[in-house]
Amino acid sequence: MFRVRSNAEKWRYVIFISGMVVFLSVVLTWILLGDHLTAEMLRVSILGPLLIAPPVTMLAARRMLEIHRLNQQLEYLLAHDQMTNLLSRAHFMRRMDEMCETFRGTVLMLDIDLFKQVNDTYGHLVGDEVIRHVAKVIEEHVKQDGLAARYGGEEFVVCLPQHDLDEAMRRAEEIRKAVENQTVTIPSGKDLKCTISIGLGLADGAQPLTEVIRRADDALYLAKNEGRNRVGLPQHP
Repeated sequence: MFRVRSNAEKWRYVIFISGMVVFLSVVLTWILLGDHLTAEMLRVSILGPLLIAPPVTMLAARRMLEIHRLNQQLEYLLAHDQMTNLLSRAHFMRRMDEMCETFRGTVLMLDIDLFKQVNDTYGHLVGDEVIRHVAKVIEEHVKQDGLAARYGGEEFVVCLPQHDLDEAMRRAEEIRKAVENQTVTIPSGKDLKCTISIGLGLADGAQPLTEVIRRADDALYLAKNEGRNRVGLPQHP
């Protein structure tokens, strides 16, 4: 089964298929004519396919490459949240399930503080812009060694493989401070400040992923209850 996934593969496909067509044409002509084969007939058996095969195979290769690129776009859309371009919740969970037996590290649950007030005061378009802004900050801080997803609404989840609680705490504080120190310019021209609360959950291989996320979520709500704009550590079971 031929695959065309790049321009280089497209040209290889055209050359290979065109060459095979010419070869088969010559072999078939030789089989049919045998001793009666002449130089003129041989030229026809070569030139005919050379005039037809390359443009036809080029059209086919272009179509295959277009289908491949459309499939890539579809896979990206299915795997990412359309508002933030972070991973979707479903794709994040699939990625985590794939490595759950070997995963060691920390999970962060992040939530925008007082987000309902932003929507009620400035409207949902401004709320969407705040979500995108926070998502961008999160992505910038975890894209090198972690996974980040929009978990739902104004809530996000981050996976930091091979990070213990101390390392994850430092990273969470960097994210929290970056959000706190930046502003979102809204249509009225006003610079809107927002904050986030973060909860940590440790994955040591002894607990299922759902339990790690639950503990991170509990730590998040502990941070909320303690005043927001802070990082909450997981409580002992």
